Amino acid sequence: MSYTYGSLGLSTFIIRTTKSSILVLALLLCSKYSLAADFLDEVDIFEQDGIYYISISTEIQANEKYVRDVLTDYIHIYRLSDSIINSKVLAPTVDNKAQVETTVLCCLPLFCKEVKRVEVVSILESGNLHTKIVPDKSDFASGEATWKISPMGQTTRLNYRATLEPDFFVPPILGTRMVIRNLREQFDSTFYRIQHIASINEAKDWNDNYEFVYSEPCDSIQPCSTAAKSAQD
Repeated sequence: MSYTYGSLGLSTFIIRTTKSSILVLALLLCSKYSLAADFLDEVDIFEQDGIYYISISTEIQANEKYVRDVLTDYIHIYRLSDSIINSKVLAPTVDNKAQVETTVLCCLPLFCKEVKRVEVVSILESGNLHTKIVPDKSDFASGEATWKISPMGQTTRLNYRATLEPDFFVPPILGTRMVIRNLREQFDSTFYRIQHIASINEAKDWNDNYEFVYSEPCDSIQPCSTAAKSAQD
């Protein structure tokens, strides 16, 4: 799964990924902001010898099936990050594995750069997902990630483990700190969105009458409960 990032401010990073959220999360060097603060249970991100090591875990309030569906929905991967600017699915590999390309505008403290990435996505026998970067087609020297999707009754434990080695210049110390900070914020936002989309899809399946209802903003004259009811009538 890969995806692309959209344009961000000069003080933020953006990366590009391709098909699904698997690839998406690996491309999170560049990010804008987080939708939900402290959504993740466990976060461990550090850099060593130019390689970023990422370990993320949290409980998703949705069934395993719907979480996996979101992660493998390569066409709509852009929904998981505001940073994605372009993505496409390439021809499969010789062993019929998905191949995704993404482009992201990455802005470092002194310059902005479009970053490309191509990843091969595999669905393992366990149902977990694995992605691996194709270096000669990417702006990354190496990188791979595994999504572990563990059912917990009505919820799902989602674990993400990855390594990512940029093949472009990242300013030392300050740049590295910014990358780690932005990765934390972006993963928090992405995992939140995974839960949001998965829970909506799950609700649609078990409720045949599920529908989106538009309501006008609430104000002091028309309380929220009245506004919502009026929109449904």
